[in-house]
Amino acid sequence: MQFINHYSGLIAAGLLLAVGVARVVRRGGKLRDWLILSGVLAVGVGVWFYLRPVASGLVDASGRPVLLEVQSPYCLGCVAVKPAVDRLENELREKLVVRRVDIQSAAGRQLVAQYRIEVTPTFILFDAAGKELWRATGNVDAEVVRDAIR
Repeated sequence: MQFINHYSGLIAAGLLLAVGVARVVRRGGKLRDWLILSGVLAVGVGVWFYLRPVASGLVDASGRPVLLEVQSPYCLGCVAVKPAVDRLENELREKLVVRRVDIQSAAGRQLVAQYRIEVTPTFILFDAAGKELWRATGNVDAEVVRDAIR
């Protein structure tokens, strides 16, 4: 199950590509159909590059609370929740530090073992002293985060 969760975006893209290729071949493999499929593929890759979550460093010496997002750039849930996390990060920029960690990186694998993380995205809110205040998987509850750092 973890494999499907962490690579859901790649699995979905592969299935869609296979369906697209099968459809083009079934229609006779005309150049126009291949160009359309290539264009759709290029747009999809562009959207993924724009929306994908990107890992950030773990170290913060500012004394502010930290919201840790353990994510995978190939996870559809991670891509879907990224705008909400970005809004929260911009809104609470002076009070909260948001750190994103890629589960496939060395630091990510270490955090997975340390905090027993099984699903991406997983959010853990730490106070300024490093104590875990809150944890959620799948979606971040902005109200809980706001209340916890006040």
